Amino acid sequence: MNQSARSPRRTLSLSLVLLCATGVACHGSPQEKARPPFSAAEDAVKLDPAAPGPMKFGTTEAAAGEPLPLPPVTARVSTVESMTAPSFAPLAGRVVTVNVRLGDRVAEGDRLIEVRTADLPTLQHERRAAELAIKTRKAVVERIEKLVEARAASQNELTVAQSELDEARLAAQAAAEKIRSLSIKTAGATSYWVLANRAGTVVQLDATPGKQVGPDGDKPIATVAELGEVLVLADVAQRDAAALTPGRTAEIRFPDGAEAGISGTIESVSDVVDPDRQTVPVRVRVKNDRKALRPNAFVSVLFKPPGEAQIVGVPASAIVSDGARSIVFVETTPGTFQRRQVEVGRQSKERAEILSGVRPGERVVSSGALLLLNALDVEG
Repeated sequence: MNQSARSPRRTLSLSLVLLCATGVACHGSPQEKARPPFSAAEDAVKLDPAAPGPMKFGTTEAAAGEPLPLPPVTARVSTVESMTAPSFAPLAGRVVTVNVRLGDRVAEGDRLIEVRTADLPTLQHERRAAELAIKTRKAVVERIEKLVEARAASQNELTVAQSELDEARLAAQAAAEKIRSLSIKTAGATSYWVLANRAGTVVQLDATPGKQVGPDGDKPIATVAELGEVLVLADVAQRDAAALTPGRTAEIRFPDGAEAGISGTIESVSDVVDPDRQTVPVRVRVKNDRKALRPNAFVSVLFKPPGEAQIVGVPASAIVSDGARSIVFVETTPGTFQRRQVEVGRQSKERAEILSGVRPGERVVSSGALLLLNALDVEG
């Protein structure tokens, strides 16, 4: 049987389905009681108002409004670099005493960790030797000055002696600066204290009694940070990162819901994709006056759309698919529905963003769109 012979039956069968779907009686002979309630041509379906039990489709006006928010992203709380000060062990040795615990509040200059080292006596010896050399050179200069006055020594000898005194003073100064630059507090001949470089909270501690430490360590033995502000580091999918810009508002949510959301501001959106996660790193700066956000904790970030952003929204039920395309039906005149191919943005259970294909104010079919699509497929 050819296609032209099958088409009337398919149309008639679909008509019965449509009639049943709208409450028209389905009993009896189709040839006697069923009348096609529509006509379809090209990309439009027109209902027949004279058909028994006229079909009705729910329509909703497409409205311009705020874009749908991005789905929450899992993120990690970290400290602000400019408000964080690490402390290193500048001389190799072994930990003797740990004076703090993770989470302790400290003041700048507080003693954190005591380390015993064999290098400290060497540095102190260099400084004392340089100080002793100053005394010796100074005595030589004074002696030669007297000899010059008595014409028993030349002015050139005095100049050489004064130069050697200046060199001794420089060596002593260098030895003292070398110890001072370590930012330590000596504790006897062989021990020193690692000090806090700023006031704040101990957020990292990598020292236990007996542990070998030194300047070659890959991380500090202690870190102190001020937690009045923190960073929330999120890895955002590439498709969503394009909508994010510095300065936009983000809401920080706690996994257990025990705390209300805290507002933050996007500080930066990376120009580079993380090679391992294939996501875009986003930094959110957050005021943390109540210290509710603790470093290394996991939270959720909800990125809010900018207030001026507008996008066309329709009910999610208005969108149907013919396989490769997303379709909505627009009511152009009462009872006439035009098929439109649309580009769909983000979707939720209730709403969907329409990036192109529908204008604000147009009415779209929000219930029964699949029946209209089937009608066009049968007629086509």
